[in-house]
Order: sequence, then structure tokens, then C-alpha cells
Amino acid sequence: MTQKTVGYVELEWTCQRCGTRNPGTVKTCQSCGAAMAQEDKFELPAEAKLITDPAKLVSAERGPDIHCPDCGARNVAGAPKCTQCGGPLTEGQARAAGQVLGAHQTGPVPDVQCPFCGTLNPASAVKCSKCGGALLKAPAPAPAAPAAPAKGMSRWAIILAVLGVVICIGAIVLITSLTGRTTDTLATVQSVAWERSIPVLEQRPVKHEDWQDELPAGVQKGDCSKKLRKTQDEPAPGAEEVCGTPYTKDQGSGVGKVVQDCKYNIYDQWCSYTLLEWQVVSQLRAAGNDLNPQWPQMTLTANQRAGEKPVEKYQVVFKLEDKAETKQYTPDNADEFAQYAVGSAWTLKINGLGHVTEASPAK
Repeated sequence: MTQKTVGYVELEWTCQRCGTRNPGTVKTCQSCGAAMAQEDKFELPAEAKLITDPAKLVSAERGPDIHCPDCGARNVAGAPKCTQCGGPLTEGQARAAGQVLGAHQTGPVPDVQCPFCGTLNPASAVKCSKCGGALLKAPAPAPAAPAAPAKGMSRWAIILAVLGVVICIGAIVLITSLTGRTTDTLATVQSVAWERSIPVLEQRPVKHEDWQDELPAGVQKGDCSKKLRKTQDEPAPGAEEVCGTPYTKDQGSGVGKVVQDCKYNIYDQWCSYTLLEWQVVSQLRAAGNDLNPQWPQMTLTANQRAGEKPVEKYQVVFKLEDKAETKQYTPDNADEFAQYAVGSAWTLKINGLGHVTEASPAK
């Protein structure tokens, strides 16, 4: 993802001694004179305007300030000696930088009221324009109450869940038992039936769509339209730039860098084309009630051909010897089907679900 720089804004910090808000580039409190400590944090002001002064812009890119190892005073990046005590800064610690402070405020901001005289002042002001009093930082909103922890499953819910599992296991065991246990029953073939079918294919135009540079060779291109093909992190010629909400990152110097995370949409031509393809247009069928299955007669036109997956189905109906009922059985192939002459006697294996699983000639 590409990060674009929108500009720079001056941050602010709050004096821990008197509560006064101070401009970020000011190193000591404008109200009580206390120095900004290393643990004090820079914050976004209520109204953050982009810096336009060229000199300030050059200064904004100098890097994080350094705190003197002897007296703790803030010094600009690159300074050899402390401006307050004169000590060397070679062992000084640079302020942390890169932290995201929040979204960049671009809309109008309400005025703030002076806590001493009640005068309304611009949100960016640090002192009252009437009485000179410090405009203290507004208290942070109270944190939301934590959500109540989710309760565990009730006793009855656990019992019902266990009961459901037991029922499912019982059903599986029962079905397995019924399908695995068989009984032998004598029966005679009452009737037989067969059906065979062959799909008929015909070349017909079929519409497809693809990217213009991936169309098959030799096809006739149809209508094309612009369509999003991919999104990438790096800029590209003709790409559509899509950027998120600007936000501010602490530079460690009292200045914040306003940036945007951007991605790039690449559009291309999405086109239709037509190909002649073999399509199933009909089925040729033959059926009968004897033991002599036949394939249907083929009558094809010049642009037709038989499909490669013919279908054959066989069915035998048995009449049970000791019961006034019938059972259906499906042979696997024509050779097996040919054994079931009408009136012949067979021994059937019937499972607990009433299905014929096997048939063998009666002895």
C-alpha cells in the first residue's frame, strides 16, 4: 500500500503542572514555564491546519527532537549541545515517532469556552482572548462500560446438546444395523424393463466473456466495456487512485505528518466473443420389456454427432413367494440383466430397510 503525504500540522502538548495546552513546537509551558518532559505526549489539536510556511515545512522534516541526558530539555534533531544546560547530546534520547494520533480534522470545529470568564474562543487558541486565562484541555470522555461477559451454557442447554448427540449416534448405529443385516427370500421374476439413450450433440454458437488481451486466437470480438481488473499497491499509468481518510502521525518534533493510505484500481476492457461448441440438443431413446436391449437408431444431420456418454438402465421386478408384494432390483449391466427371464426363480437378500441387495438363482 502506498502512503501519500498530504502535509504537516503543528501538534500540541498539555503541561502536567498547570494543565495549559501548548503548541507542539514550544518546548516550555507558556503559562508556568515548566519544560516538556520526555514522557509527555504530543496530541492532535482540536483544529489542525496544514502548515504552508516554507521554512516551517523544512523544519517539519528534520526528525524527532532529542532530550538532554543531563537536564531533560528538548532540543531539535541534530543539535550538538543542549540549549538549556550546554551539555553534549551524543547520549541524548530521541523522542518516539511514527505513532498514529488520529484522523485529520478538516471540517469546522466549535469554539471553546474560557473556564474563567466564559468567553468563547477559537478551538485552536491556547489562551483566552479576553482574560488571558489558559484554555485547559477538555476532559476525555468517560470510557464505555465493559460489556457483560457472556454466560456459559445453561445446565438444560448442555443436557439437550448431549441428548442430541446421543440420538444422532443411535440413528447411525440403527441404520448401519438395518443395512448390514439381510434375510433370504424366494421370489420369481414378474417383469423386466430396459431403457437406453444416446445424447445428440450439435455445434451451436455459445457466448463467452474474457479480458481483451486473453481472447482466444481467431475469435470475433463482440461488445467490450471497462471493468475493474485488479487493485494494487503501486501507482501505474492510467490507474485510478483510491485513498483512505487522512490521518496524522507523530514526528517527535511537535509536528505531525498527515498521510493517506492509497491503492490503485486497474481497469481494462472486458469483452464478449462467440465460439461454436458441441451442445446436447436431444436424446435418442429406446426402451422395452424383454431381455433384448437395443441402442436407438441414429439419425443425425451434417452438423450433429453422437455423445460420448450413452446411458443404459435395467430393472427387474420380483414377486415374493410367501408375500403378496413385489421388490424392484437394478442389475449393473446388460450381461447380468440377461439372466432374469420372466418366471425364473431367485433367492433374494433383503436388508432391514427392505431393499434387495443381491439376487442369485434359486437352488
